[in-house]
Amino acid sequence: MDSSDRALLGVAGIVGALVLAVALAGGALFGFGESAARPLRLLAVEPLTWIVIVALLVAVVGNAYID
Repeated sequence: MDSSDRALLGVAGIVGALVLAVALAGGALFGFGESAARPLRLLAVEPLTWIVIVALLVAVVGNAYID
């Protein structure tokens, strides 16, 4: 994995962590009602989302090892 792949993976991790933090902070501030918990619940139960996330990770790691 070269430096550009590590940077891309790092940026993706930071963006993912920020999205999760914003969703949790919004839920904490406004209550974990339907609007704040819905995106997290959809992510947890939708198998296609996990397939896409795993496919993207495999593509990034596979690209790093091919180069």
